[in-house]
Formats: sequence, structure tokens, C-alpha cells
Amino acid sequence: MRRFRTDWAVWRTGSLPVLAALLVALSVRAQTDPEGFQSALFGEGSAAVKGAVGAKQWVNTSKGNGFPPALNITTYDAPVEIAGYPAKVTFFFCNDTFFQATARFQFPKLVNFDFNYNVFRSVDEYYRAIRDQSLTFTYDIFSLLEKKYGKKEPVFEGLDPRKVFQTTDSYVLHERWNLRYHPYDYYKKIVAAAYARWNFPKTRITFSVNISAADKRFDYLLSLTSLDLERRVNRGKDELRYKGL
Repeated sequence: MRRFRTDWAVWRTGSLPVLAALLVALSVRAQTDPEGFQSALFGEGSAAVKGAVGAKQWVNTSKGNGFPPALNITTYDAPVEIAGYPAKVTFFFCNDTFFQATARFQFPKLVNFDFNYNVFRSVDEYYRAIRDQSLTFTYDIFSLLEKKYGKKEPVFEGLDPRKVFQTTDSYVLHERWNLRYHPYDYYKKIVAAAYARWNFPKTRITFSVNISAADKRFDYLLSLTSLDLERRVNRGKDELRYKGL
């Protein structure tokens, strides 16, 4: 009995570093590569990807997709729901091998918002609608990515998308009185752009916001890319360029 207690004490003491290592392993596992988009895995063919995402519409958009024909890049568009938001997703294939998905979210209510840009109250209401919709959407996307891929913080090029309206907020705060007499200037200042990138060993996730109310531009993009397969595509591009030298 004494021997058992000794062995138990040794195991219990020795288990602490084992437990710590296990927790670290679980933490790392929680931040592993996405490996694909929704249920579709990178490297799969177009038929398998279509079935995996359950696409009811699957439109070939390869013509004019911007890639040299010699690379054999095919693209398909399909409507997909992400974090509760409808999106049009473009799936990219090289030699029928899935390597990237880019989702474009659209908010037609912002494009067709009923307002008068010569009236301060109307423009201010429009800005608040753009701000609230965009930030709610952005936080929902960040929350989804955290739940699926762990608490990995992104790197930013420019502003953090969660703070994309700081500059406009500051402008409105300081110029509010003048803007009452120049609401159209306020309208033209409703501009925002931000970009975030999550770097995983084999996968890159990007999320960007690009807004210009005066141009009716409301671009929200979420993209997942296989780094290994993207390198193959880029090598193919380089080989084609070298042939032209």
C-alpha cells in the first residue's frame, strides 16, 4: 500500500508538466490551419467542393477571371451564408484543384438608402446606418473566426477593421457645427478602409472593408487561401513571364 502511495505521488507530481504540455498542445490545435472553406478542403476537385458547400447555384465564371489561360484557372460563383450573412463566394481551382475562396458580402440597403445628402440630419442618419451595419458585421466575422480557428490575433495593414470609423468619427465630432451648413461635405467624408490578415502555417485568411458612400461602394471581402497551392500558381505565373523574356 505504501508503495502504491509512493508511485501515485510520483505520478501526480510528474503529471504536472505532462498536463501543461497537453494544454499547450490543445491550444495549438485550436489555432491550426483552416485547411479549406466551410466543409470543402483545399486540394479537392470542383465537384467535391460544390457538394461539400451544398451549393444550389454553381456558375462557371472562368471567362475573364484575370488569369492567363495557360494556367488553367477555373472559377465558380455560388451563394453561401457566412455568420448569418448572405455572400457570393468565388471558388478558385488550378487544374481542378481547390486553392482559394473569396466571399463578397453585399448590403443593398446601404446602397439604396433613402436620404437627402443636402440635409444634415439625413446624412447623419445615413452615416450611423453605415457605421452600425459595418461594425456589427465586422465583429460577427471576427467572432466566427475566433470560434473556428482560435484566439489568434491578425496583423493589420492600415486600420483594424474594428476601428475603421475612428477617423470619420473624429472628423464629425470636430466639424459637427460646420457640417450642419455643409452636409454634402459630410457625405463625401463617409470613407473607410481597413485590412486584416491571419497567418497560419499553411493558410492565409484576409478580411477587408472598403467604403465610399459618395461612390456607393461598400466592399466587404473575406478570403481563405492555401499557401502551398498558391505558391504553385505563382510559380506557373513566373514560368509564363520567363517565356516572354
